[in-house]
Amino acid sequence: LDGTGNVRENVIVTVNGSRIAHIGEGSGPVTYDLSDLTMVPGLIDTHVHLTAHFDPDGRNHSDTNETPAQTILYAAENAYTTLMAGFTTVQSLGSPGDRDLRDAIARGRLPGPRVLTSLSAVNARTGAPNEIRSFVRQLAADGADVVKIFASASIREGGGLVMSAAQLQAVCGEARAAGLRTVVHAYGTDGLTTTIEAGCDGIEHGNRYSDEVIELMAERGTYLDPHVGSLWANYVEHKDQFIGRGNYTEEGFALMEEARVTGYETFRRTLAHGGVKVIYGTDAVAGAHGQNAEELIYRVRDGGQDPMDAIISATSRAAESLGLANQIGLVQPGYEADLIAIAGDPLTDITAIRNVRFVMKGGVVYKHLEP
Repeated sequence: LDGTGNVRENVIVTVNGSRIAHIGEGSGPVTYDLSDLTMVPGLIDTHVHLTAHFDPDGRNHSDTNETPAQTILYAAENAYTTLMAGFTTVQSLGSPGDRDLRDAIARGRLPGPRVLTSLSAVNARTGAPNEIRSFVRQLAADGADVVKIFASASIREGGGLVMSAAQLQAVCGEARAAGLRTVVHAYGTDGLTTTIEAGCDGIEHGNRYSDEVIELMAERGTYLDPHVGSLWANYVEHKDQFIGRGNYTEEGFALMEEARVTGYETFRRTLAHGGVKVIYGTDAVAGAHGQNAEELIYRVRDGGQDPMDAIISATSRAAESLGLANQIGLVQPGYEADLIAIAGDPLTDITAIRNVRFVMKGGVVYKHLEP
C-alpha cells in the first residue's frame, strides 16, 4: 500500500542509504523477504505527548520530585515503544524536553521515530496580541517545529472557547511569518469557527461542531485531527491512575464520555462531506504509547472510515500536514525509506495494523520478526 491509495503485488523495493531508490516488479534475491506481509509507509502520529508517563507509584505524572533527566528517559522509552509499533514520525505537542530527544534521535544513535515538537504551547494566559507575537518569535528561535495553541478549555472543563479572535490572529499570523505551522486545541462550533477564520492551519480534537464548520474547514483547507476512540479508551482503562490529578475528576470523566459519544457522530458527518482533510493523531498520553495504531481501528470499525482512507490519513496526508509531503508518507523513489510490514491485510481486517513485523526508518531496520 503505497500511501496514495494504490495497491501493488510482487514488488521489490530497493533502498540506497536513507532513501528509496527503486520500486519494481519481479523476483530474485532480496535482503529482507516480506512476501507474506503487507508493506505500508511508516505510520505518522501527528499528536503525541512523549514525556507523558506514569510515576513510579503508578499514577499519572506530577511535576514534583522528578529531575529533567528522569523525564527525558521516560520520553526515550515512549519513543522506542512508538517506533516498534510502526510509527516512524510523530509530532509531540509538547514539552521543552522534546527538543533534546528530537535531536538525539536525529543523530542516529537513539532508536525512535522522527520527532517534530512545539516545545510548549500558547494559551489565553500568554498575554495580549503583542505578547503572543513575541512568544511565537521566541519559540521559533528556540527551534520549535510547530506552534501548539489552546483556543478552548480542556474537555474536562467543558471545552469552551477561551482565546479571543485577536489573540488567535496574532499567534497564527506571527507563526506564518516565522515559517511555522499552527495546530489548535479547539472544541465546538465557536471554537473551530474562530480558529479557522484566524487563519490557523489545523484543528486538534474538534469533537462537536456544525455542518457549517465542516464546510468552512473544507473551503479553507484546514487539517482536522479528530480523536474518536483510543484517547477515551485509554483514560477509562487507566482511570485509577488519572483520577484525582488536576481536572481528572468524576465530572471530568463524565464530560469525556459525552465527548466520545458526540465525537463519533461528528466524525461520521465530517467523513460524509468528503472535503475535509482528516489526518491521523492520537493525543497519546500516559498508557497509550505503543498503542498508537488503535485509533485506526476505532475510526474504521466504529467511525465508519474507509480502511484505505484511514491509512492515507496516517501516511501521505499526515505528511502533507507536517509540511513533509515530499519526504515521507509514500513508498516512492526519492522518499525517505520509512517502511513497515504487517501480518495480514488491513484493507480487509483493520486490526492487522497491530501486527507489525518489520520497521525501517530512514533506511535503518529497527525491527524484523521472522515468521
